[in-house]
Amino acid sequence: MYLGLFVAVHFIFLGISGSILLFKEEVEGEIHQSAVATDSSAPFSYSGLMTEVLKKFPGERPLAVFKDDENDSVINVRLGMNDSKMFRGARKLTYDANTGAEINVEATKSSFMDWMLRLHREFFLGSYGKIYVGLIGLLYFFVMLSGFFIYGNFAKKVAFGEVRIKSPRHWFSDLHRYIGMGVFAWGLIIGATGFLLGISSSLIKFYQYQELKQITQQYKDIHGDNDHLHNVTVLDNVVKTAETALPNSKVDYIAMPDTQFAPPNHFLIVMVGDTPKTERMTQLVVVDAATGLQGEVRELPWYMEITLASEPLHFGNYGGLFLKIVWLGFSLFSLLLPIFGLIIWYKRKYSKAAPAGVTMETRKLSDSALFKNRFAIPTILMVLTGAMIIGAYMFGGAFATASGYVLLIPIAICVLVLVKSRRGRD
Repeated sequence: MYLGLFVAVHFIFLGISGSILLFKEEVEGEIHQSAVATDSSAPFSYSGLMTEVLKKFPGERPLAVFKDDENDSVINVRLGMNDSKMFRGARKLTYDANTGAEINVEATKSSFMDWMLRLHREFFLGSYGKIYVGLIGLLYFFVMLSGFFIYGNFAKKVAFGEVRIKSPRHWFSDLHRYIGMGVFAWGLIIGATGFLLGISSSLIKFYQYQELKQITQQYKDIHGDNDHLHNVTVLDNVVKTAETALPNSKVDYIAMPDTQFAPPNHFLIVMVGDTPKTERMTQLVVVDAATGLQGEVRELPWYMEITLASEPLHFGNYGGLFLKIVWLGFSLFSLLLPIFGLIIWYKRKYSKAAPAGVTMETRKLSDSALFKNRFAIPTILMVLTGAMIIGAYMFGGAFATASGYVLLIPIAICVLVLVKSRRGRD
């Protein structure tokens, strides 16, 4: 009971802020329109861009260069100020790949959205806040699981969607259970991915300690020159080497040598598939910094794969605007759960119970045998929701769009239960 109340209060803030953050890219979308692909006879050169960047910021260490998730014509650069190898506190730069002109990202940012992000991500508590929010996500996951078993015990004598309408406490209680079943699979995914995002910094540190330590040990005695300017001049060769090593992939992220995420004297290239079906598949290529050649392919550890997948699965930002709207529907109905839960707790504590033996008037969603089976509809909704969410992430493209329409079914069930029971009370 009290664990549920603890999670409910937190989830109200997380649910509201998360619903707003779904459309952060739309609000701050000007950056993706600032650099528009143009016809150009000269291909983009990583070496050319980074050489100019280092001329503008001499003495700073190049940390990484990568294309924007939404627009390949936008290039992001990270520089370690005061020759720092660490990404925390790095200089963040954004460039138009077509013109080489710097894009003023700060001008497109919303201070309100940044405030919401800090609230949702860490409750304004910094790195410890991220872990705290992650633990809330884990508790939410287990609260949802316990709710499934509580529903099963409650539904022994009633059909799915049958709501007692005359008693406010029973009305809220029944709606709480049925809406909970409608958003059950989505809630499990949100809770699990929220937990992973909360501990992502710890997982990255573990990756650095385990995998990067091994890579660094393997290459520590190969070539001794870590000249920054030389490293950026071989970047184009590095990209060609990585693409040759993995022919059906494209460069997603380049970590520069001797930095927080790459060993001395070698680039660490993150590669992803070049088709909608393979773009979520991630591999690493280690490339010699002296020549830009000699690529070695390595697999990303399973826990890092899961961590990378957790953000899009949490925010639903992998299937276009329509999927975000569907995510908003799930989020709004999930927000009703803690609100109804608090109302139920208050009425149970301070309202008089109904006299024993009184038969409650109910409203049913359907009289079919399918709805009379207490686990049939919840199981169908759970499998359907989980399959569509994960399938949309894995296959993308048209499948993600189609999945968005299928995901309207559990939302529609929640709407029908709410509307039909409300009419009975009027």
